[in-house]
Amino acid sequence: MTDTEPYDPTEAVRALAGELTSMVEVARALAAAGRTVDLAGLDARIGLLCAKSLDLPPDEGRRMRPRLIALSGSMQALSRALADRAAPSG
Repeated sequence: MTDTEPYDPTEAVRALAGELTSMVEVARALAAAGRTVDLAGLDARIGLLCAKSLDLPPDEGRRMRPRLIALSGSMQALSRALADRAAPSG
């Protein structure tokens, strides 16, 4: 989106969901590799996505569902990777 294009709330939600899914996937890969992961601010970005999603008209919001489900799956995979890393081996 450029400065001359009108703001499209649906596209903004789509872009933010994609950005967060990518970010979480990178964090999961880093955690799985034993690297340090900084998740500072992720909760605020997820909250922003939720708020923006709720602001969409119902039909548009329903169309975002697959993207939000994908993000949820990525978050679950990250959670498992962090738990596996924290679990004592042996």
